[in-house]
Parts: sequence; structure tokens; C-alpha cells
Amino acid sequence: MPQAPTTSSGQTTLLEHPDLTWRDDGQPVANDFDDPYFSVENGLEESRYVFLHNNGLPQRWQQWQGPFCITETGFGTGLNFLMAWQSFRQNAHPDCWLHFTSIEKFPMSLTQLQQAAALWPELADLYDKLLQQYPQPTAGFHSLCWPEERVQLTLVLADVHDALPQLHGPVHAWFLDGFAPSRNPDMWQQPLFDHIRRLSNHGQGFLDQDEHTETHQTTLATFTAAGIVRRGLKGAGFKVSKVPGYGRKREMLSAYYHRTTGPERPAHFSKTPWLHWQRSTSAANTHSQTAIVIGAGLAGCTTARALAERGLQVQLLDKDGIAEGASGNPQGGVYIKLAANDQATHTDFYLAAYQTSLKWMSRLLSSDEWRPCGVLQLGWSEKEASRQCNFLNKVSYPDSLIKPLTQQQASAQADCEMAAGGLFFEQAGWASPAAFCKALVQHPNIHFQTATVSQIVREESQWQVQLNDGRTLNADHVVVATANSTRSLLPNNHLPTKSIRGQLSYLSAEHTPALNTVLCGRSYMAPPHNQRLVLGATYNLNDDEQQLRDADHSTNLGYLADFGPAWKTLSEAALKDPEVRNKLLIGGRVGFRCTTPDYLPIAGPVVMDQSFFDSYQPMVKNAKTVPPQPAPVHTGLWVNLGHGSRGLCSAPLCAEVLAAEITGSSLPVSKTVREAILPSRFLLRDMVRRKVSRDELSDIVSGG
Repeated sequence: MPQAPTTSSGQTTLLEHPDLTWRDDGQPVANDFDDPYFSVENGLEESRYVFLHNNGLPQRWQQWQGPFCITETGFGTGLNFLMAWQSFRQNAHPDCWLHFTSIEKFPMSLTQLQQAAALWPELADLYDKLLQQYPQPTAGFHSLCWPEERVQLTLVLADVHDALPQLHGPVHAWFLDGFAPSRNPDMWQQPLFDHIRRLSNHGQGFLDQDEHTETHQTTLATFTAAGIVRRGLKGAGFKVSKVPGYGRKREMLSAYYHRTTGPERPAHFSKTPWLHWQRSTSAANTHSQTAIVIGAGLAGCTTARALAERGLQVQLLDKDGIAEGASGNPQGGVYIKLAANDQATHTDFYLAAYQTSLKWMSRLLSSDEWRPCGVLQLGWSEKEASRQCNFLNKVSYPDSLIKPLTQQQASAQADCEMAAGGLFFEQAGWASPAAFCKALVQHPNIHFQTATVSQIVREESQWQVQLNDGRTLNADHVVVATANSTRSLLPNNHLPTKSIRGQLSYLSAEHTPALNTVLCGRSYMAPPHNQRLVLGATYNLNDDEQQLRDADHSTNLGYLADFGPAWKTLSEAALKDPEVRNKLLIGGRVGFRCTTPDYLPIAGPVVMDQSFFDSYQPMVKNAKTVPPQPAPVHTGLWVNLGHGSRGLCSAPLCAEVLAAEITGSSLPVSKTVREAILPSRFLLRDMVRRKVSRDELSDIVSGG
């Protein structure tokens, strides 16, 4: 059905719901297009005939192993997605994973979707699953996942012409839906067909014309037989056939891609070739693939879980155990700060990551380990209050995602008097990072062992991970997620991370005011758990002290004054009176965050630095001289690090991105966001800025 433009700045904004009329038989009609969402005869059977039958999906799924990717133009009521899910349940090979990507400009409200769901009782259980994860009406990419069903939905809330350029292939089947070309001419334009071609030809190869029934050929089906659609698909390289339509519709189109218009220009023929590399996107037999994940913190455990849920056998290694580093904190706030300036990509990433993280928390943690009690970001200073005011003036989000609170409202929400109002994230809260990591590894495909890795080497078609005890482990893929220790395992790679020491202070709940939401000022503090509150953390750059410091406890206690009068009184007393301090302060913990220069994580393939320099050396002298060469990367070697203090939010989405790339699936994030977290983004920047020679590259790699 119809689709919503994002703003020109890329900022995520509140979207409009469709203007609907509900007919006497309960079916919705879009007033803006004067067109019903589906057949008046039987919408479910029409969808099955048009999209399942004419893409040959039940038969293809029976033999398919690995991810099967469908892209749909027009999510509407979700009917096409859910009837595909139902058929997938009944017909798919046990090693097949369905990734369904759908674009929608005017997403139905939760109430509208519930009303539409009542039309299809046989899909009631699937509608219930969808409704539980249905996203906020904010523009951008939304990742919904049901790993127990091997089903993933990437719902892109945007205009189709804004969304398609941001999609990655491969696409194995197209559901070309949307209101009729005569009612919705803006959608059925040449750019639509150009991007259908690009995504259908995403490195998966093609077959001879007499082999078009082969399982792996990209297919397409659409309810319309309009000439503009037929000609557009032919021009995009599809073999198009008119076939009988459903019910009273005389004809529809069925097609398969066979590249009739010449080779597609590779993605690395672009202004940013260093952000592209040769991917293997043919359907993978994930059941036989293996992976080793090094590092059992948030980054490593989420990656291991995402891979395991897609059928890979995963060995998870850590020299200290599960969540023994910075990820071992007893409580962490699940929250983000959103920008209202030109940091659009930063905001897009963290908003998508935050919403993905909430779903993972709800799915994997108990009520004792995940408390969605809300997060209150206080306007604790004049500068912060001004920033929040500027933010609210420039962007619009639903109240259920983020809403402003006055000082009185904030006090009522927190159950104690606050010093100021602020921004309230209703669905956020706190989680136990350590408990989250331990829950993540509870999967039959994950095998954890305490081990120290000495070296990673490539031998023929596999990677060898050599351990200090003399053993050698082999795998198709290796993911290094060892935060600040990553450079020791990958010494010849440019990973410009920095270590930041953080000290938490534990406060006795018996001696603190009441609190029932997470507070954020210069530090964060969660409501009491196990008779204590966690306060912190400090921010110490270039500091490797592992022992607790009394001075840092004093710093944390000083931050209590940001929260409100009672907290300020407690802060002053604890800093002046040793007896009060000793009763209040009952412990703490030191951890070391791993951050990057742009405060976005690093997740993706490891770059071959010397070859990378050779490929783009002309740009050192003239940045406008861009060689059209893909980035040279180590096949099957990946990193996931640099999450800083936001790993609870950022790690799950990065894990989903890596799992998609490793298994050859389409991605759950936009092209812009994907490029923003690639490891290669820093190397060329530093090459060009520093005007280095090849001999000097080793200094860059080593951080010199």
C-alpha cells in the first residue's frame, strides 16, 4: 500500500496514519486513493494466488537452505507478510530463514491494524505476534524478529522512492504491491524499476532463460497488468508474462529476472567505493557453517546468539568467562540521546538500535533482570535544558517513544522531587548486562569455553584460531568482539578505538530516597535492586587503574545533586560526613569502555590494510581521485566493538547486521546506517588527512 518521505535532513519524524473508511463487510478503503486494500471477494486468497503461487514460493522453500529474502512495496494491513509466514511455517525446509522487507508510507495505527486483523481469524495467532512488536510510527527501518519461527521482518516506514535506494540485496522474490497505477501514479515511476533491477542483481548470479524455474532465480509478482508496469519490468531485465488474475481481475503479471539489459554497474563504481566489498550473496547452507566468536561481553554474546538462531554452530571463547569485563555491570540504563542537529545518521542508528534492543530484552530476560520502568533524561543544567528544548522544536516523535515532562510531572514519575523536568522514554528502563549475556548464550548452537586466543590465521578456506593451550579451532567465520583487546588479536589493522575507565558506586537503598525510574544527568542511576542503587559511571580517558578509587566515588556522589533536592542534600552530607558516606556507599565496580572517534560502533568485515592503501593511494594526493575498486577485506573475518557506554542498546542491532552479512541475507538497516558503522570508514579518512606514504601506514595501523 502507499509509502512516507523522511525529512531532507534524515531526521526521524512522526508519520501520519492512513485515512480509512471501513465498509460494511469490515474491509478498509484508503480514502486518499479511493481504493480498497485487497479484493472484495477474498483478500487472503487473492494474496496467496498473486504472490505465493506466482512466485512459486511453497515449492522453493521446501528445498531452500539459508536466508530467503522477500521485498514488498506496501505493507498495508500486513496481510501479505502474514500469509507468507503461514505458508513458510507449513512448507519451509528446517534450515531456511525468511527475511521479509516491506515498505510503507502511511503505517496503520495499532488500533487500525487490530481492526483489520479481525477479518482473518485463521491468521489470528500471527497477527498477535505482529501486534506485540508493531513499531512506533516513526520514519526509518524497524527490525522485528521471531527467531523461534525463523522469521524476520524489516519494516521500512518511508516513501518507496526514499526507501529503495537504502535497501540491500539480495531479493529472491518481489511482492510488487500498492494501489493501482491509475490511483497511485507517484509510486509507479522509473526509479522503482531501476532499484528492483539493482536489488535483484545483487551478486547472486543469473541463469539462462531455459532455466528460469530454478529455485534461486529472482521472481516477481504483481496484481496489476498495466502497461507502465510491464514495460518498466522488461526494461529492468525481467522476463514478464501476463497470467490470469484473481477473481474478477482479468490479468496480472508474473516475472523472473534474467538480466536482459546488460550487466549492472557494480556498487563500488560510486563516490564511496571503500564502503563496498565483494559479498557472497548466494543462498547459503547455514546449517553446515561454523563460526567462532571471540569475546563474551555484550558484543560477542549478541553476535553468537544472532548467528546461532540462524542455524550456525558457534564456539564462543573468552579468557575470563561470560560478561567479566565492562559488560558485567549489575545494572545498566537502556536509553539513548537523540540529536536535533546534523547528526542525522547517528540518531538514525541509535533510534533503530534502541527499538531493537527493547525487543531483545523483552524476549530473553525475566522481570527481575529487565525493568521497563522508563528513563528520565533531566534538563539538569541550563545547557542541557536548552538542548532538549531545541530538540523538541525540531523533531516530532510519538509520546509513547519520547515525551517532555515538566518538573512537577518528572517528580511524579520518579516518585521523588526532581530538580528539573526533562525527556521521558516510557518504554526504556534498566537491565542487567551480566544477566543479559548469560541469557544470550543459552542456545543449543552456542558452545562456550574459557580459552585464551594467541593467534588467528587463514588456512585455505577456513580460519584457524590458535589457543594458548596448544589447541587449534577451525571455523568458516571468526568474529572478534574483544573491545579494547582487539588490537592484540588483529595487530595489523587500523581500529582507532580508545579505552575509557568507568567506576560505578553502589549505594544502600536503605539510606536513599524513593525512586521508581532511571534518572540521567551527568551520570545515571537506576531504581534499587537487591537493596542497592547503581550510580555512575565516571569517565576517565587514558586511565588503566583497575582498583576502586575513593576520589571517583566522590565524583559520583557529587553527581547526585543533579537529580533533586533530597538527592542534593544526601550528596552534600555524604561528601562532608564520613559516617553518612560509610552508611551510604557499599561498594562499586570498575570497567573499561571501548569507544570510537565518532561514537558509533565498528561492525563489519576486517579490512586488508596494506591492500586497502594500495587501492586508494591516489586519494592521498588528491581526495577527488576515487579509484572504482571495492574494499579489500579478509573473507570470513569480522569485528564487533566500540559500543562505549551504550552496548545494551547498540549490540543487538550490530549482531543482526553481522548475522545478515555472514549468512548472505538482506540487511535490517539502511545503506546509510550500514556504511556509518563499517570498519573501513576510519582508514581512508586518516590516509587522506595525514598524507601518509605506504611505509608510514604501519604508524596509522598501530595508532601512531
